[in-house]
Amino acid sequence: MKGYKFSLPRFYWLLFIPFFVGTSYKALFFDWHIQTYTFHELEDFGRYVMILATSLIEAFIYLLIFRLIVYLLQLVFRQSNRNHS
Repeated sequence: MKGYKFSLPRFYWLLFIPFFVGTSYKALFFDWHIQTYTFHELEDFGRYVMILATSLIEAFIYLLIFRLIVYLLQLVFRQSNRNHS
């Protein structure tokens, strides 16, 4: 869409931080078992960057799903308030 500007309220950007920290922690220590790797080569640094990048994308997807749920709940409550008025 030409001219569409995507924006999220500040609350959601602040909520993004715990989502990112949680997904990064899970990815680093439980999914990839990063404690078994060393940090002696550039390949190891690339592995950390890849893990953090995928965690960033995953956290953003979780944030969008959370935002969708909030939006749908707002629609439901607005319609229920209109019906009772």
